[in-house]
Amino acid sequence: MKPFLKNVGIIVLITVALSALLSTTSLWSLRQSNFYKPSFLANSITEDSFDYIILGASTGLTTLNTNVIDSIVGTVGLNLAMDDTSLATQYVMLEHFIALGKSTTYCILAPSNTSYDVINNRLSNNDYRFLPYVQNEYVYQHYSQYAIREAKLLQYSKFMPMLGVAYYNSEVFYPSINALLYPEKRNRFDERGNYTYPGKNAENSPIVSKDTFEVDFSNPYMKAIKSLCDKQGIQLICYLTPMKEKSVKIINNDYLVLNHSDSLSNTRYFFDGIHVNSTGRVASSLLFAEQFIKLKNLPFGE
Repeated sequence: MKPFLKNVGIIVLITVALSALLSTTSLWSLRQSNFYKPSFLANSITEDSFDYIILGASTGLTTLNTNVIDSIVGTVGLNLAMDDTSLATQYVMLEHFIALGKSTTYCILAPSNTSYDVINNRLSNNDYRFLPYVQNEYVYQHYSQYAIREAKLLQYSKFMPMLGVAYYNSEVFYPSINALLYPEKRNRFDERGNYTYPGKNAENSPIVSKDTFEVDFSNPYMKAIKSLCDKQGIQLICYLTPMKEKSVKIINNDYLVLNHSDSLSNTRYFFDGIHVNSTGRVASSLLFAEQFIKLKNLPFGE
């Protein structure tokens, strides 16, 4: 019986060791690549100073095109928005940006418009994209604030990387193989972090009316993001993205806001209720550029 238990023990140790090695290599591969935004920022972006960065969810990712904005305003911008993320994740992205030694004059915050008033933030579906950086305290702390199983697996990956890699195998392990072979490949964003939804087969009819809802900026991460921006000398601008069927009324004037929720009045600009398509992205970026020029001429922009 003892030889049997000894052999089983050896097999278990070998399995654990191989799993640890494979998982560590997987995270290393992603960390060296451009596949997800956190590693893209670390590896592909050579500039250290920007006029503005865009943080947000899929709305920020697909509404503002930094190439269009920069061509008009003469700025250098970068889109760091990631789809399916919350303000909590966007706070981590700002921490990551700063930890890499980079700076910006403006931070354009563009989550989904309803996210501004979410009180209880949750682990976002795409938070695993920071897993290669779980050894960094700000990432570890982000995961540790949630009690759900997925968050704990990500959190404890700091000590046992196979936990997160095994659970998120299709999102982490398999992309890491791809990243090892093609380190320059990006996951649905261009060389400046932008992405767009297609504009084909869009309806073409005027939007006559929209329902209005209020935004109070009550999400606790609003104060955290504002505080971090203030500490770094960054001017925070809250951007309310265009919506097809709704518009936003601001009831809290503590933040600098560009409210474009009601700026597009034809269905041909929209991919769905809260996302613009490629045509809408051009229109939104042009409108943003016009107003951004005016903001830059205000005293705080000097």
